[in-house]
Amino acid sequence: MKIKAYGIKEEGGKAEPFYYERNVGDNEVRVKIIYCSIARGDVQFITNDWGDTKFPLVPGHEIVGIVEETGPNVTTLNVGDRVGIGYQQEACFDCEFCRAGNEQYCAQQKVIGVDCYGGLAEQIVVDNRFAFKLPQALNSANSVPLLSSGLTVYSAIIRAQLPAHSVVGVLGAGGLGHLAIQFLNKMGHEVYAFSHSPEKKEMINQLGAEFVLSSDVNNLTTINKKFDFILSTLNVPYDLNPFLKILKPQGKFCVVATPLEKQAINLGLLYDYAQRTIYGNYVGSCQNMIDMLDFSVKHHIESAVDVMPFTAVNEAIEKVRTGKVIRLILENLE
Repeated sequence: MKIKAYGIKEEGGKAEPFYYERNVGDNEVRVKIIYCSIARGDVQFITNDWGDTKFPLVPGHEIVGIVEETGPNVTTLNVGDRVGIGYQQEACFDCEFCRAGNEQYCAQQKVIGVDCYGGLAEQIVVDNRFAFKLPQALNSANSVPLLSSGLTVYSAIIRAQLPAHSVVGVLGAGGLGHLAIQFLNKMGHEVYAFSHSPEKKEMINQLGAEFVLSSDVNNLTTINKKFDFILSTLNVPYDLNPFLKILKPQGKFCVVATPLEKQAINLGLLYDYAQRTIYGNYVGSCQNMIDMLDFSVKHHIESAVDVMPFTAVNEAIEKVRTGKVIRLILENLE
């Protein structure tokens, strides 16, 4: 069938009406899209920051919609179900990673922006195992950011296996950080959020974290805390060595975003009277997604969002690109 979308035909280009053919396979579902986010990652795909964008690009890797058609092998979803779809759309479900429940590492996976079209469209066809039924208690628009940003930070935190009541830090209070603070707070940890924006202090406090102005590294020494875990959501250059210094000897530092420029690390901070760990985290597994959505329902976690119509897509992209908003949710009014 023919799907109407908004496509970007070249690097840095504008979104314009775009049509492509896509039929429903045996294990797939066709979803009518209600909401789709435009986040910083979508802007970076448009400008091909990572060098792997495939044009024409249909952006949008956080999607909420209604199932309209199911393939013959689909048994867990029905027409009319409300589902959420994230960055990953397919996996082989047969390799060592898939069999271990780590589908996000599958070498044959397909992801939005690189292998397939995204959610800035009237409909999308996706493997049913990557269309997750949304709990009734979740608001459609406010839950959209959970489907990629939420999954990424939640799975990163779970991987840290933190002891109860840990001292934790979040670098950045944007789309990723906003959710990470909430997850860590509701898990019962003592949360500090590092931001260079004083105007975010009130919001950070409301989310359950202590605000620390990160534009002055000297502020780190005034905390008088040693951290079990620090999560970096920053995609701008920064000096991570002062943050490694405030980790406990066996503390963990996780990155879920990174500047395009190379970062300098003092390797001695990892082993000098210490056994510190730096690790990265890429989205999450299907089980991580299910667990994250359940946790979000239980603890009333969601994002504050601004909603605009699909037809305002280029305005929305520009607002995100210039930093006027963290993320915009586009609503399909057709």
